[in-house]
Amino acid sequence: MASGKRKKRTGIAWRASARGAAFSIAALLLSVLLLTLLVWLGWLPESSIGVGNTVIRILSAIVGGAAASAGRRPGTWLAGGFAALAGLLFSTAVMSAYLGSFSFSWNLAADLLMSFAISSAVAALLLRRKQA
Repeated sequence: MASGKRKKRTGIAWRASARGAAFSIAALLLSVLLLTLLVWLGWLPESSIGVGNTVIRILSAIVGGAAASAGRRPGTWLAGGFAALAGLLFSTAVMSAYLGSFSFSWNLAADLLMSFAISSAVAALLLRRKQA
């Protein structure tokens, strides 16, 4: 007979990861447009693009982790990390297609690790806060 208890689901929350990735990509695209506009208007010098790129990646990782943590499942922190990875890989693919070439660098590996760590931490903190 069915006892009426729900089976606890574990593992990666793939829907949360997809939602987080979508929000991460949207935040990344909007931030790039804003940075481009600020440089084009002359409010920021072109030398600030490198720092702006890092800030944009951090912000998109935070947005991805926050969007992925909207669910209250145990694997949501990991989904937040995958959301940031998807956003960063998307931006890398778009830039590689635009430039016509791709080359692996340790900076890319560091950016992937940083995005995963930030997004996972944000998702874990928000999930912990929701459970309290």
